[in-house]
Amino acid sequence: MNKIIRIYCEGKAGSHDYDILRKVFPDPTEWSAYIEIEPIGSIRGAGAIIQYKEEKENNADKPHFKLLFRDRDFDKPVPDRPILEQDEDRKYCYYSYRNTIENYLFDTSHFYSFLKENKLNEKYSINNENEVKQKFIEAAEKIKYYQAVRHTMGKMRTGETEFGTKLTNKSGKLPEHLDENYCKQEALKKINQAKSFTDSWTETGFNEIYLNFVNKFDANFMNNLDFLIYFQGKDFASSLQLLLQGFPIKKYYKYAKKHFDYNKFSDLIELRNLIESKLTH
Repeated sequence: MNKIIRIYCEGKAGSHDYDILRKVFPDPTEWSAYIEIEPIGSIRGAGAIIQYKEEKENNADKPHFKLLFRDRDFDKPVPDRPILEQDEDRKYCYYSYRNTIENYLFDTSHFYSFLKENKLNEKYSINNENEVKQKFIEAAEKIKYYQAVRHTMGKMRTGETEFGTKLTNKSGKLPEHLDENYCKQEALKKINQAKSFTDSWTETGFNEIYLNFVNKFDANFMNNLDFLIYFQGKDFASSLQLLLQGFPIKKYYKYAKKHFDYNKFSDLIELRNLIESKLTH
């Protein structure tokens, strides 16, 4: 076997993307030597970065098959079922089912085990896994309107302009206020600043899309923990930290990655199967 498969991802070695991919493709396995996982930093400009890297290589070093595994992160709507989604234009690009890589790390069982192991369950008055679930829901409810706004802005964007989906300078930094009126008005300000690009960005259009998301984020959605699919993972983590003051989120991420099982996620199983098929055929 002399095929080389290269998987590009966001971040750097030791980032969540890299570490989770290492769980999907552990080392050693019978064919792990033929799989390269290469972080490229920011997803913006990924195509140019990948092209530049491969143009510098000799033909013998070029991969037999390559793909870019990336977050969905409001750039693509969440599909109706948990699939690994291939980009229609850039065939080498595949989107995770969940919004961001952090979304895969929040698990009620792992979270409660982490609390007990670190003697934090008493500090936060969380006595069982169901109470973890309720705390997760409380954190999600707190950012529901902000996430509806982010999804709305993501859906309204076109390839001609980029007004982003954040109301702050980065994901994980929550807005000053999280009430519905504030989030909507701040989003409309950003959209109106870019309105010269297209006449389709109207407040009426915004409200129609926004209402679809808010209505989707109902009690059943929350009880099923579907926000762990739809909400931005860093935003959710920040909201949870507002409820659990002083919570060691970095330590938790390390614990969650150590115990991570990709077999719980259909899209990651699909990714594994795709790579395996390219190696064996």
